[in-house]
Amino acid sequence: MQRKLAFEHTPGLALPLRFLLAAPWFGALAGLLLVWQGAEAMSTRWAPATLAVTHLLTLGFLGMAMAGSLLQMVPVVAGVELHWARRLSPVIWGALAGGALLLAAGFLHGLPWCLRAAGILLAGAFILLVAVLARALSQRSAPNALPVVAGMRQAVLALACAVTIGVALAAFLVGAVRLRVMEWTNVHAAWALVGWVGVLVVSVVFQVVPMFQSTQLFPRQLAFTLPPLCLGGLVLWTVGYLLNQPWQWIGAGLVSVCLGLFAVYTLVLLFRRKRAADVSTWYWWLSLGSLLASVAVFLCPRGIDKALVLGVLFIVGFAMSAVNGMLYKIVPFLLWYHGQHAGCDVPGVRQLMPESEPRVQFAWHAASVVLLLAAAIAPGWLAQAAGGVLAVACMRLGFDLALAAISLRKLANEQNQES
Repeated sequence: MQRKLAFEHTPGLALPLRFLLAAPWFGALAGLLLVWQGAEAMSTRWAPATLAVTHLLTLGFLGMAMAGSLLQMVPVVAGVELHWARRLSPVIWGALAGGALLLAAGFLHGLPWCLRAAGILLAGAFILLVAVLARALSQRSAPNALPVVAGMRQAVLALACAVTIGVALAAFLVGAVRLRVMEWTNVHAAWALVGWVGVLVVSVVFQVVPMFQSTQLFPRQLAFTLPPLCLGGLVLWTVGYLLNQPWQWIGAGLVSVCLGLFAVYTLVLLFRRKRAADVSTWYWWLSLGSLLASVAVFLCPRGIDKALVLGVLFIVGFAMSAVNGMLYKIVPFLLWYHGQHAGCDVPGVRQLMPESEPRVQFAWHAASVVLLLAAAIAPGWLAQAAGGVLAVACMRLGFDLALAAISLRKLANEQNQES
């Protein structure tokens, strides 16, 4: 597994930063929407407010964060050039942001024109993103990077499937096509969350956990086999589910085993590391613990509304926790790296982002996970409390990242004036 990165292929700072700095504010908007809608948004997964909140978190928060992370990581991990990205990234950013907002508005207010516009914008954003990433990932990469690159390729393929199904569902909502909407919505959610988010996080962890957490390296064979096995299980489940075959559970079981094994193995590496745990490690504990809980809830007998609980555990507990922890590492590092290469006398990464900042945000974020779980089980006033805490957590993340970027720009301007 590769730990040495090809920094000579690093894209310009503005390219990933516009995505990474925007991501938290979609989470804050989702939290405020939850405060406004209250218990209705946690009553059923099919409520308009629930759909709006879910897509602000998945397309807005996670979509922005993962697009920015991939545009940064693919060239430096694979050691390849990222063609077209500089010109297309503002278009992708604008279409993704606008599409996520319009889709949420369309769900919330039942506006067909919003859904049509959102479908066009989001389809365009993801087609361009997939084209940029696919061209880069199709190039020959460094041999040691192959496991991570292979996982990224599979995640991008899953994204293309999820987007295609999502566009078809949007077309159904405006009366353009006929679909078995309940079944295809479940398939869309599975490919978006497990195929895109899950496989991408798993693949990225093989690189970032050893690098930022100073753990032992993941076995090469594990890194090669887990993502395709997970995706293969998803394909098997999808076919069986749409055909209403009992063997669909073989695929679901394979996905559960892959994700559970990944979570356990990563936790073991984290607990065995020699360096003392810091706040970034706490995010990984929360993320991986939520992933294990997701697997347990999925496999347990019916008794609660598993869809809402699974959504909270997987989206907010697993994916958002991992992204929050990585953003607090990646953004200050990028600011420091580009500042150094611009000839500025930049303070260290720890000065750009003191550990006290993520400590506070982690407390708010962890509290939001607990409150959202409680609201999913017993809707009521807890939904508004959970939304308020989630909004504060995301706003704190957004302000912390923005202030670090602003402080670097001020420092660069001051040094330019002095020279």
